[in-house]
Amino acid sequence: MKWLLILLFVSGCAQVTSLNMQKHEFGTLPTKIIWFQIAGLEEEQLTMLRFQYSGERKTAFEESNCIGKSWNYNLYNLRNSAEGSFLSQLTGKKNIKMTCEDADLRPIWSYLSGNGYNTGIMEMGSSKTQSIVSVNECGEKGLVFLSSLYLWLRKPGPTDAATFHFNEPAVLKPNQLVYDRTCDLKGCSSSITENFKTLYQGLSKVSSKHFMLIRDFTYLAALDRKDFVSARIILADLERSLAEALVLSKKSQDYLVLVTTGDSRFVDMPDQGKQWFDFEKNNIKPQIKRTKLTNLVLATGARSENFCGIYDDSQIFERILSGPKQLGLELKFINPFN
Repeated sequence: MKWLLILLFVSGCAQVTSLNMQKHEFGTLPTKIIWFQIAGLEEEQLTMLRFQYSGERKTAFEESNCIGKSWNYNLYNLRNSAEGSFLSQLTGKKNIKMTCEDADLRPIWSYLSGNGYNTGIMEMGSSKTQSIVSVNECGEKGLVFLSSLYLWLRKPGPTDAATFHFNEPAVLKPNQLVYDRTCDLKGCSSSITENFKTLYQGLSKVSSKHFMLIRDFTYLAALDRKDFVSARIILADLERSLAEALVLSKKSQDYLVLVTTGDSRFVDMPDQGKQWFDFEKNNIKPQIKRTKLTNLVLATGARSENFCGIYDDSQIFERILSGPKQLGLELKFINPFN
């Protein structure tokens, strides 16, 4: 009996924990966070990539440790806009109004900065109202909301604006809007992946603890135009960026790689080969409409176990910051009405 107990103890200590059939360490503090917010995305749309791959290769989205669903309604709307959902996810609050009152809320980077994290945001395809920098028009509280951020916009800027280029070291200027020099009114010659790699490399050199947020509205715009060729190109570009992030997460267990969506679209995908061929050539335009009341959440790495299940958009914030007590980052309670 004595030896049996010893054997059971040793085998228990040697157990390898896993999540979604992948090796995983539970309760690890994320000191490097890469978060993709992709407007319009719904999981079935991944077939636009998957059916182009040979063999059984999965997309980077499918390599995630954990999949979840978040309710995208709040106290005022049954279906939030993408920017409304994203703001709820970033502040942990349900009372998003899309007015200057939202600038009174405390975003996640405010909590992280107090624990030594630097935050960079790369945004693309946003309208004036969709952009995170719209709070700049809310006076002093808007400036506080965006304080101490590195902000890169993948769009043409004013003549005298600061710019960045993917072939040059990242421009790191806190509290200043920096625009992609490759962009004009017709688009950008750089790719999302090229920008992500350059900007993330620069941010990661600032400090070992950092948070990179990638906000994309170009994919949703392509879907709403029923331009599925462009949508597929954008989705493939985002997938390559996510794949780069996942490579980093495999090298260090303190990475959290997160994908969340907002204002997803239902695309009535073809169900036969000939129809799919015509769809890929943009010869047919499937029905498209706003989807269910939920958004997609994908997580890999540190604390990704927190994102399995169904929960509110506002709880994504809490799930990043909640876990075994480490370094004082954890929040015990978040009031969704404040």
